Amino acid sequence: MDRRSFLSLAGMSPVLALLPPSSKAEGGQAPLQSGGSGTQVVLRGEYGYEQRSVRDLQAGATVDARNASFTVANSRNSDPSAIMGCDAGALPVNRYPLVIRNCPNVHLVGGRFNGEVPLTSDWQDTYCNSAALLVRDGSTNATIEGVRARRCWDGIRFAERADGFLLKGCWLSEIRDDAVENDHLLSGTIDDCLFDGCFSGISLDPASNERDGTQEIVRIDGTLIRMHAYLAKGDITHQAPVKASDVSPSLRIAGSIFALASANMRGFRRLERTWKKTIESRDNLLLWLPDEPIPSALPLPPSGFRVLTGSDARAHWDKAYLQWITAHQDVARFSDEAL
Repeated sequence: MDRRSFLSLAGMSPVLALLPPSSKAEGGQAPLQSGGSGTQVVLRGEYGYEQRSVRDLQAGATVDARNASFTVANSRNSDPSAIMGCDAGALPVNRYPLVIRNCPNVHLVGGRFNGEVPLTSDWQDTYCNSAALLVRDGSTNATIEGVRARRCWDGIRFAERADGFLLKGCWLSEIRDDAVENDHLLSGTIDDCLFDGCFSGISLDPASNERDGTQEIVRIDGTLIRMHAYLAKGDITHQAPVKASDVSPSLRIAGSIFALASANMRGFRRLERTWKKTIESRDNLLLWLPDEPIPSALPLPPSGFRVLTGSDARAHWDKAYLQWITAHQDVARFSDEAL
């Protein structure tokens, strides 16, 4: 939705709340609640380390966060290690700065999340679970649009009873773990997004939890995912663009680019399962960005993917990245980023 369309919608619906950063929400803060359909919640200003909780809105509410900024911090010290982990220290944390609970058909527009998650410490020492935006507990068919987040642990997480999500026009960068975590194996669509520099792109892995998403479908349309290598268990490496397991949802991938950045990447088995889970593939690119040749063990994508390597791959990514940035001027920028 562009700015003009949003303002047109805003003129048709009452504003529920215009909350400055000083007002309180969950965890010492008063939750934002709705009294009728078509309700709007407006978040604005610099919330810093305050968590905001938006909950129990009636179906179809809009949350306007285009002028709201949040700080994401998962570690109590700036350089967690095996001796002093991310739960030790005196730094403030804000592991879930914005949480949406029990808001079916909610439409969140905007929101800028500036992370302080350590980027150079080892992944296993930095693993204090966190996400810039958490959508859960009955927030079915949510639309999340125009979010800008960087230097987070997870970018956007969809948890229990948040199926049918639509994530569109979001820009996530320097993500230390998953750009999108969907480990509850929900159905949903990721459309026209830019995930630039993530350890893992889209996680569809329930780990040891007994979940089954094999009847669900995740669509990835017009989305750019560039991996970035971070220190993880002693190696400089990254995971796969999609972390799939045998019980993951099926995948429909169209018009998208997956860019692999490290010749030392992990996740070959996950990548193999990603391709097995793909039931539709068209007009996609797999970019191998290193100058080193593609390892013979790397599982190659199905038909519907074209593969580029080396300088050709890097040039194509740079062009696609610039086109996306230019086409999404309404997405929030940080002060050190060009408009």
